[in-house]
Amino acid sequence: MKVDNGKGTWALVLAPTLIFLALILVINSILGLGEVSNAFKRFANAFLTAYTLTAGALFGAMFFYADSRNRPLAPLFGMLAATLVGAGIIFLFLSQSNLLMEQSSSMQAQFFSNIVHLAVVFLALVTAAGLLAGITMAHITGNPPRRLPWPVEVEAEVEVVVEIDSEE
Repeated sequence: MKVDNGKGTWALVLAPTLIFLALILVINSILGLGEVSNAFKRFANAFLTAYTLTAGALFGAMFFYADSRNRPLAPLFGMLAATLVGAGIIFLFLSQSNLLMEQSSSMQAQFFSNIVHLAVVFLALVTAAGLLAGITMAHITGNPPRRLPWPVEVEAEVEVVVEIDSEE
């Protein structure tokens, strides 16, 4: 879809998002929310698992970052502490309260179930980001170049002639 004056490009960008949100609201109003009694459990499980996995990934990144510092072990200890705090909180919550879901028989089963859910969401986000980048590049390269709204100063080419005096 081509817009000649450039005024409707924002509408073309925002329209799919607004249509998708309206579709979600319509489906939600027709079908309802369903059972929301486990919403806090699901959120707490997902949050704690994501925190621990992210802290572990950042611990790995700090390993490479530590080489460029005068105190190479400081970032490693900080991220190791954050990872251990997350793992400890997961252990305490899963062992002391009723946060097990989907008929998980143990803490390990619940943790790995959370990792699988997190992996699915992460892959969906990566796929969406790839599609968005592709659509953006197609939109940018598909439009003809526009004139700039301000005057462009073009330096004229100056030919320099150098004469060499030679005594013969």
